Amino acid sequence: MVERTGWRQQLPLWIILGVTAVVLAAGFLLLPRNETDKARLLGVLGTSNHGRLLSPVAAMADLPLTSLAGAPEDWPALPPRWRVVVAAAMPCAAGCRDALYLTRQVHVRLGRNADRIERVLLIVGDAPDAQTADYLADEHPQLRVLWVAPERFARWSAADRMGWAATEPRVFVVDPQGAAMLYFTPEQSGADLLQDLNHLLKYSPEP
Repeated sequence: MVERTGWRQQLPLWIILGVTAVVLAAGFLLLPRNETDKARLLGVLGTSNHGRLLSPVAAMADLPLTSLAGAPEDWPALPPRWRVVVAAAMPCAAGCRDALYLTRQVHVRLGRNADRIERVLLIVGDAPDAQTADYLADEHPQLRVLWVAPERFARWSAADRMGWAATEPRVFVVDPQGAAMLYFTPEQSGADLLQDLNHLLKYSPEP
C-alpha cells in the first residue's frame, strides 16, 4: 500500500515531464531549418490567407542598399525586428502616399507590439525631390528610408513574383532574419496587413 501511494504521488510529476518532452519535440519539428521550411510554416499558420506568400522567401541581403546620403546599408547589420517595407519609385505620388499612410495606421494599431515593427521606404530609382523630402520629414519622421538602383531591384528574386512596377508601389513584410515573406497589393486593406502582422508576432518570440 505504501509503494502504491508513493507511485500515485509521483504520477503528476511524470505527467508534467511527459508533456514538457512532447512540447519540446513539437517545437523542434516546427522550427524552420531553411527558407523552404519557413515558407511552409507560414502556410500552416495561415498568414497567407491575407498577404500573398513569397515562396521561397527572398533575402534582403541580396539587395545592394544605400542611404539617401549614399552610404552603404547592410541589412543583416540592422537590429533584428520585423519590418514593413514600401517599395516605390519617386516622386512619391498618390499610390506611394496611400501605402505610407496605410502602413503608418497599421503600425499605430499594433498597440504594445508597435515597438517590434519598423517601417521602411525603399526608394527604387531616382532620389526624392525637395517636396517629397519635406513630406516624408513632416508626415513620416520615424520612417527608415533606403535606396536601391532599379536594375538591381528588378533582378531581385522577389520583384517579379510581387509583380512590382515603377508605377505601383508594393508593401511587403520582412522577418527579423531579413527574409521578405509576404506582400500586399494596393487592392488589399490595412486590416489584411494588421491581421497578418498580429499573427506573425503572436508566433514569433520577442527579442
